Amino acid sequence: MFTQGFGEVLTDILTVNPALAELPSASSILDTSNYTFNAVTYGKDAQGFNFHGHAIVNVATDVAGFIQTCNLGLLLLEAYNPDSAGSTSSYFFSSTYEKFSSTYNSVPQYPSPYDRRVEKNSTIPNALTASASLINNFSSIPDMGHYSNVAAGDPSISGLWNIVGGFPPSKYILPGYPTIAPNFVLGRNGAVTAVALSGVYNEFGLVDPSGFVKINETSGIDTGLSSLTNIQGGALSGGPCIYSGVAGVAVSSGEVTLAVVPQLGDAAALAAFGGVSHLGVWCLDLGEMLKQGLTPPYSWNPLNNNRKYKLVSKTTLWDNLLSHQDYSTYSGLVDGLALGLALANKGPLFTIKFTFT
Repeated sequence: MFTQGFGEVLTDILTVNPALAELPSASSILDTSNYTFNAVTYGKDAQGFNFHGHAIVNVATDVAGFIQTCNLGLLLLEAYNPDSAGSTSSYFFSSTYEKFSSTYNSVPQYPSPYDRRVEKNSTIPNALTASASLINNFSSIPDMGHYSNVAAGDPSISGLWNIVGGFPPSKYILPGYPTIAPNFVLGRNGAVTAVALSGVYNEFGLVDPSGFVKINETSGIDTGLSSLTNIQGGALSGGPCIYSGVAGVAVSSGEVTLAVVPQLGDAAALAAFGGVSHLGVWCLDLGEMLKQGLTPPYSWNPLNNNRKYKLVSKTTLWDNLLSHQDYSTYSGLVDGLALGLALANKGPLFTIKFTFT
């Protein structure tokens, strides 16, 4: 669904003065990169930010000792569904919905063309709001209406990534660990699974502290979905891709597709925090940036992003996009999402098709 913001961007395109091309100091305002899709965000129901991995829970009795040993916060997740297969690694959203159905409305906000964010209500967990006076720089925690990325933000709150969600840090190395250390603990029926999640978006510097994931700026990605399969150096290492000229995408009919793939640790963490039922697509809010004295070109800096965004499209679904299950001896959450054993793109592929006719 296109939002009012998309119409505003079209108006900007049609009314910008072409005479600016004659002014070296202002000609860059006419650059087409200022008016294309610029970022993607992941979201879900607002109340979901108080449940799932956002809730402070005691997964099992031996987890407390594990946390004390690490002396670091972990992403703790309690699975409430019966476990007849003996697995401790999948997480079924519906079991959490049912467990807390008396206080938890898991339905995402119904989309409206007038939306300026993907969820209207606060997306800061109640557990943090109640402890605001105890958290240094509490006001720095973004309330964006979608998943934020405090792991890469203010150092005084970056340790809250395991409650605020939803993107894990790129590395989680502890003294004595030669590789990435466990930072995720899932419990069910007294059993515990501890694994390491490493954020691909944070590794490549593709997501800012507010949760805006930059769109790949490379042009000419038209060789099909096979170009999206390689993380290192592949198309997706530059962020979600806009592509055309492949099967099912008719450029002559005014169609273009945006490919969005949360990969490995990002996919698993988003699932642990309650999954994804919103995808927001954003353009630059050029007018707001010019008003603030910010002139193009607008370089990308994931740690100090000065870009301002305007929601131009929103996709909302009743079903959770990150639903998963075990397969044979493989964990749907850990092996399927975090390790991507059966996923060619190392994460689920979501495609959003835009028709400009």
